Amino acid sequence: MKKILAAVLILLFSGSSAAADYWNLGVGFRGTGVMPGGFYENTLGFGLLASLGDPDSRFTTQLEVDSWESVYDIGGFENRYSGFGVGFFEKFRLLNFSSQLSTYLIGGIGGYFLDFKREEDVENIGIELRSQYLNSLVMIAEGIGFDFKMGQHLIVFTEGRYVHFPNGHDVDKPLTNGYLGLRYHF
Repeated sequence: MKKILAAVLILLFSGSSAAADYWNLGVGFRGTGVMPGGFYENTLGFGLLASLGDPDSRFTTQLEVDSWESVYDIGGFENRYSGFGVGFFEKFRLLNFSSQLSTYLIGGIGGYFLDFKREEDVENIGIELRSQYLNSLVMIAEGIGFDFKMGQHLIVFTEGRYVHFPNGHDVDKPLTNGYLGLRYHF
C-alpha cells in the first residue's frame, strides 16, 4: 500500500519541479455530464477548478469540485441521485496539433459523496422524500481531453473521464463523466 501511495504522490506532484515558472494560476468552471450506469438516470451538473502550471508546459496540477443531481420517476415516486466530488489531478500534455489546439491525459484521486433519495408513502404522514443510501467513497479517475486557446489567457476545454470507486459497493457503479468548460490563466 505504501508503494501505491508513493507512486500516486509522485505522479500528482511530478510537474512541480518541471520548471521555475510552473506556479501560474488558472481558474475555471465547467458543465458536467454524468452517466452513472445501472438503473440511474444520466444527468448534468456544474464544476469549478483551479490549476497550477503554465498552460503550455507538459504537466499541470488541478484541484476540482463537482456537483450533480438527477431527478426521475419510478413507479409514480420521485427518485433523486446526486453526487459531490473533490479531487486532485495531474494533466500531461500529450500532443500539440497547433499553437492553439492540444490534447492531454488526466488522472487523479479524490472523494465522492453519493446520495440516493426516494419518495415513500409513509403511514399518517403521506409521501416523503427519504435517503436510501448515502456514501463517502474514494475516487480514482482517468481520462483524455482537448484544450483550445482563445487568446493568451483563455482556454476552452472538453474532456471525458472514467471514475472508479475502489471502496464502493454493488450499487456504486463506475461513472463516465464528460466536461465542457472555460479556464482563465493569470
